[in-house]
Amino acid sequence: MRNKASSSRLCCLLAVSLILAAYVLQRIFHIAFNVTKELLIIEAILFSLASAVVMLLMTKTKESFYGILLAIFGLRMMPPDINGLELLSPHADILYFIVKQFSLLVFAVGILWFYEKQEKPKQIKALPILGTVLIVAFFMKVQNGLTAYFDQVAQGNMMYSYFSGFILYALAMMILLFIAVRSDISGAMLITDYQLVALALNFGRRVCAVAINLINGTHISRSYYCWLAIYVFFFAAFLALRIKKLKQQSPEKQNITQITA
Repeated sequence: MRNKASSSRLCCLLAVSLILAAYVLQRIFHIAFNVTKELLIIEAILFSLASAVVMLLMTKTKESFYGILLAIFGLRMMPPDINGLELLSPHADILYFIVKQFSLLVFAVGILWFYEKQEKPKQIKALPILGTVLIVAFFMKVQNGLTAYFDQVAQGNMMYSYFSGFILYALAMMILLFIAVRSDISGAMLITDYQLVALALNFGRRVCAVAINLINGTHISRSYYCWLAIYVFFFAAFLALRIKKLKQQSPEKQNITQITA
């Protein structure tokens, strides 16, 4: 049982590392090279291959906890969006779109399969899974709609978009924290482990954006620093909750939930 958990943990860590590497590589490409059709096609090929590897790692995972977590990472993050591909190479863009939709289907099926695979009573309930998959995506979809609206009526004033984004994202995080607090150890770990990685990734991407602006000598919006503060605050909150939940867990079961600690 311990060997199976260790193997599944390793698959999950490798998948998360690959996902993070894909996002870092994307930023490096756009800093180091001019954005061209060839560069974007290379990105599409690399990220498609990375998605396939993450799928393979998912099939090698035996523990439901790690399988669900890995599948959620794949569903929410792979393959990354490639801005501009539709303009420079429509043919590559439609192929990449198909890869994204296929990946979405595979990872969604993976979540359902690992969920049903659990022995009864199920350790991981449906609410933490649905919350992790849907809540942030829902509020960011609302934010996209509000941003489009404010762009039309605010006459160039970006403060409405900035503050609505801050409020909606913070609200999503608060709801996830509430669900994690009310969940048992496995559900809480699922939420906190995913959010810790997602927040670290978002923080890193904002830092890269600030670095790019500094290198190019362009204006840096103060909203970037507000986002960095938000990420740090909620990272600390989820980390504190994770530590608290682990302390409440019996020592012989703590190895089940050790992913990011």
